[in-house]
Amino acid sequence: MDAATTKSAQRRLTFGKRCLFAVVPLLVLVTLTELAARCLVSESTLTNRFEQIEQIIVFLGNEPGQSIFQPDRDCFWRLKPDVVAPSDRGQTWGGVMSNSHGLHSREVSVDEASQKTRVLCFGDSTTFAFGVDIADAWPNQLQTMLDVGQVSNLPVQSGQVGNLPHFEVLNAGIPGHTSFQGRQRLATDLEKWRPHLTVITFGNNDGWRWDGLADKDHAIDFPNSAMAWMNHSRALSWLRSQRMQTVRQQAARDESRWAEQATLNYFDPNLSWTPRVSLDDFAVNLRVMIDLCRQHDSEVVLIVWPDQRQLLNQPTWRLPYQAATRQVAEDAGVECVDLVPPFELSGRWGVDRFLPRDVIHVDRAGNRLVAKSIAPHVRNLLLSGDVAQTPRVDAR
Repeated sequence: MDAATTKSAQRRLTFGKRCLFAVVPLLVLVTLTELAARCLVSESTLTNRFEQIEQIIVFLGNEPGQSIFQPDRDCFWRLKPDVVAPSDRGQTWGGVMSNSHGLHSREVSVDEASQKTRVLCFGDSTTFAFGVDIADAWPNQLQTMLDVGQVSNLPVQSGQVGNLPHFEVLNAGIPGHTSFQGRQRLATDLEKWRPHLTVITFGNNDGWRWDGLADKDHAIDFPNSAMAWMNHSRALSWLRSQRMQTVRQQAARDESRWAEQATLNYFDPNLSWTPRVSLDDFAVNLRVMIDLCRQHDSEVVLIVWPDQRQLLNQPTWRLPYQAATRQVAEDAGVECVDLVPPFELSGRWGVDRFLPRDVIHVDRAGNRLVAKSIAPHVRNLLLSGDVAQTPRVDAR
């Protein structure tokens, strides 16, 4: 080895040492910062969207500390399991809110459900049926129709269709959820319940404006496996929460009460705030959910939910989301149940089914109309193709 080669090798070695000496202190600093964050920053400070829904619920009349929600890292919040609120709080906040699985349904075990034909009703507060008793929610009224054979032309004998056993309709609606949150949580419900049919309803909250960020901006999501460790970094999460807090304060700087303005945005949005899910992202989320259902061998029905204002020929921001739902269903070749026509054909009766000071949630009779409108499509899908076969027993 000549002198020049030796000198070059020494330079490379020296450069390598410098890099090593530079990286080691940086790694030590990052480690100490993360440890300090884990000691000083609680997990609850990282769930800004959860704090926001709690503020809105309190503003709407719920008592602090009596929430039906619990924080969730993936989808911001879920229903607490086994929630039974005092009946004197009325149908909106009282009574049975969830079973042991955090579903707004009757109690059932995974093993029991695996022996039945499973219909997963997946969506927001319109699926949950906010404002009515649990028995009056449309998924639970659909359950009753299937149990007693009231679905038109459905040949039910002792609750059976051909080789299919009794039905289990699972109400997986969560108030306040958007299609982004649905996309985040759907795989878990599909893997747990293995539904033969999944009925998806979103679009009522996606255009709702809470601050200067979309739902996806609040999420901590590093899909690249090499970056997955960031999902668990308390320090990085804290930095994101500080940024989000700054943005929210900026958006609400002229408002005396943030929750009040956010609630008003549900009806007449402040366009300087950002939709929780953009129209383009909404369509993408629906397509992803359809693909997830197909991967789990579940048929899909998309629901277009009516807004009372459109029945009164008044403007509403939900119309583009309705149109996007119809278009995605057509493009993907899945069933779409448009609930706007049944309510329109009902005239003033349909308008009056919406709860007072509300434009989305309907009363018991409105929920029955929804169940009756969806039931024939459930019938057709359950009697066609691979659905009408011996039930799968791989639910887990």
